Amino acid sequence: MPLNNKPPPAGVLAATPHVIDYYPPIKPASRTRLQAVAITVLLTIMTVFSLGTFFLLSVSIHARPSSSPIKNVVVLVQENLSFDVFAGGLTYNPDIDGVVNHTYCNPANVSDPASPQVCAQSTAKNVAADDPDHSIAGGNQQVYSTYHPHLDAHAPSMQGFVSEQIAAYGLDADLPRAAEVINYYSPDHVPVFNALASNYVLFDRWFAAVPGPTNPNRAYLTSGTSAGHGANDNDFLTSSLPQVSIFQQLSAANLSWTNYSNTTDFLPDAQFYAWTQSSGAAATHVKPLDQFFADAAAGALPQFSWINPECCQYTSFHPPSPINMGEAFVKRIYDALRASPQWKDTLFVLTFDEHGGFADHVSPPEGVPPGDALAYSEQAPDGKTTTFRFDRLGVRVPTVLVSPWVGKGVVQGRPGGAGEGEFTHTSILKFVAELWGLDVLTPRVEWSASFGNLVTNVFRADAVERLPEPAGEW
Repeated sequence: MPLNNKPPPAGVLAATPHVIDYYPPIKPASRTRLQAVAITVLLTIMTVFSLGTFFLLSVSIHARPSSSPIKNVVVLVQENLSFDVFAGGLTYNPDIDGVVNHTYCNPANVSDPASPQVCAQSTAKNVAADDPDHSIAGGNQQVYSTYHPHLDAHAPSMQGFVSEQIAAYGLDADLPRAAEVINYYSPDHVPVFNALASNYVLFDRWFAAVPGPTNPNRAYLTSGTSAGHGANDNDFLTSSLPQVSIFQQLSAANLSWTNYSNTTDFLPDAQFYAWTQSSGAAATHVKPLDQFFADAAAGALPQFSWINPECCQYTSFHPPSPINMGEAFVKRIYDALRASPQWKDTLFVLTFDEHGGFADHVSPPEGVPPGDALAYSEQAPDGKTTTFRFDRLGVRVPTVLVSPWVGKGVVQGRPGGAGEGEFTHTSILKFVAELWGLDVLTPRVEWSASFGNLVTNVFRADAVERLPEPAGEW
C-alpha cells in the first residue's frame, strides 16, 4: 500500500527567507548562514515527521484486519487419511489430481525389482483391516523407499506404502490385505465429502505439516511448529509445549475462541500448551462438543472455533473408525453450521491431521522452512537412528473450504501468487493472521500460502442446506 507522504505545500521553503526579512538587517554572510540553518531545521522536522508517519502507517497496515466478509472461522481436523485414498476417487471434475484416472501401483517389496505390483482399486473397505505405520521413520519408507533418506540421493517416489504395510504386519502372503493401504473410495462410498467438495472448494494439493503422526501435526496446525516433537509423546498429555499458539494469540488480541472437544484418552489441541493451562483458558475456553451444537443453533459461536473429534474408534476416520460414521460426523457439523444464524459470516475448514500411512501418488515438497531450529530423532525399524529437521512437508491430505462466500465446485491446486509456498496445515494460521491482523507465528507460517483470495465478495444463496446421508456399511 503506498504511503501518503505528500510533499510540503508549495512555497514553504521559498518563504523562509522572507520570514527572516522581518528581522533587523543582517550582514550578507550571516544572512546566508541563518538561511541555511533555517532550511536545515525545517528539513529535519519534515524528515522526522515523514518517518513517524511511515512508522505509524506501517504499524497500522500490519495490524489492520482484512475487509473479508468472514467473521467466524470454524476448523474441524479429522484423522489419518491421504488424499488419494479418501478423495482420489472423486469424479465430478476431471481436473482433480486423484488416482481414479490413472494407474498407481507400488511394489510388494520395494527392494526387489522383480516384486509383484499392487495397484490402487476403488475397493477400500468401510473399516480398514490394519492401521498403517505413520511414524516419521515409516513415512520415510513410504515416500523415499528408505528409512534414512538423503534428499540429494533419494527421490520421493511414493513407492513404499505397500512394502511398509507388508513389513509392519507380516502380510507377505496376503497382498489383497496389504493393498488396503493403497485402495481408495468411490464417490458412492463418501457421499458427504463428495457433496462438500463439489459444492465448495476442494484442495488437491494440500499437504500435512509433518510426515509423521497426529500430535506433531496438530501442534503445527495450532502454533506453526511442534517445538521439536515428532511423536505423540507425553508432553502432549501434560500441557508442556512452550510456544505461542493461535489460542494465546487470539486471547491477547481480544478475539473470542473455543476449542470444542470430543476427545477421550488425550488432551484437546488447545491444551497442548503450557499457556492454556497457566492462564486458566483450559477451564474457560475448552468445552464439550455438545456445546458447539448449542452455540451454532443460538448464533453464539466465537470468532474462532476449533473442533477435536473423538479418536480413534468411531467418528474420526482413524482406523478402526468406520468411514461412514466419520462421514455422519462431518455431516452433523456442516448441517449445524448451515442452519446457524451465523452461516452468512462463516468459513468452515475441514482437513485431516495426517495421511495415517495411507498411500498417495503426489510427492510432498522438500526444502521448506521449519517452524524453528529444533530437530527430532527416533529409532527406525532397522534399529538405526533417523533424524528429521522439519524441512519437508507431510503427505497430501483431503481439505475443503466451505462458506457461502467461496465458489462452487472449485478445484484448487498450486497457489497462484508469486513467491508463495504451498497449501499446508499452517495455511490456516496464515489466513487467520491476515483476517484479523495478527502477527505471523513462525517461518513456516510465513512461507505457507494463504487461501484468502478464494473468499469472494459474492454471497451464494444456493449453498446446499443439508448434506446427503452417509453410505451404509459395505
